[in-house]
Amino acid sequence: MTNIVYVSLDDQFARVVIRYHGDQVHGEVLNHLQAQFGQLDRIPGQMARGLTQQYNWRGPETEINLTYQASTERGYVFIDSRTLAPRFNDYITDSAE
Repeated sequence: MTNIVYVSLDDQFARVVIRYHGDQVHGEVLNHLQAQFGQLDRIPGQMARGLTQQYNWRGPETEINLTYQASTERGYVFIDSRTLAPRFNDYITDSAE
């Protein structure tokens, strides 16, 4: 792991962003997430091959999105609160004015 960022809104968990590097690390991260949250269903929207791979797991309170860029061997895991993460858009709109 190269970087972990924790984000809160109103002193509550909203998001964790984890960055990593390397194909071997990507395999380990993917295996761990599948072991914890279930095998991928290979539904539309998930790309398991190609230059940019995307995977998603959705629970009742949390959503996990993994994006891996094969060309640069960089991976990103976003763990979001399903209730608080949508409020990021409110903050972006307010600050963009």
